[in-house]
Amino acid sequence: MPGFMTTEWAESCMAAVNVWPPAERRSSKLQEFWEWIDAVRPTVHGRLALSVRDLPAGAGGDTLVFDFDAGKATSAAIVERAVADDTATFLLAGSYDDWRLMFGGYDVGKMVMYRKLMLEKGDTLEFFMAAFFWTELLAAIQTVPVELLVPA
Repeated sequence: MPGFMTTEWAESCMAAVNVWPPAERRSSKLQEFWEWIDAVRPTVHGRLALSVRDLPAGAGGDTLVFDFDAGKATSAAIVERAVADDTATFLLAGSYDDWRLMFGGYDVGKMVMYRKLMLEKGDTLEFFMAAFFWTELLAAIQTVPVELLVPA
């Protein structure tokens, strides 16, 4: 199982994002929801950064970044927050405890709605025009097995 905020984990997250959703997830929501996702996907371009504000020691970076072209993740990497601040179209950040909550099964829509992952960089309207795309991306990441740095 890859460690949290490692290159191996980032690559596993990208693979999950690019095949999302599995049939079981697709059948759990209305077809119109997925039609909306499919309509928005081609408009998603740029870099999304997902950062941990207080990452415990032991990781090489504190931010997972994805580059998107027409809704497909074309690269994924772990970088330092300062690098992500300079290059991200959108940057979401949350505490390590909130990331642990997400990996424990906490609803990813609530992660954004209740500001556990907050948009700290990027145009708010543009981000929320694709809000369900982004929450499904978080749901894909949530399924990637990961060894956290500090157990819950």
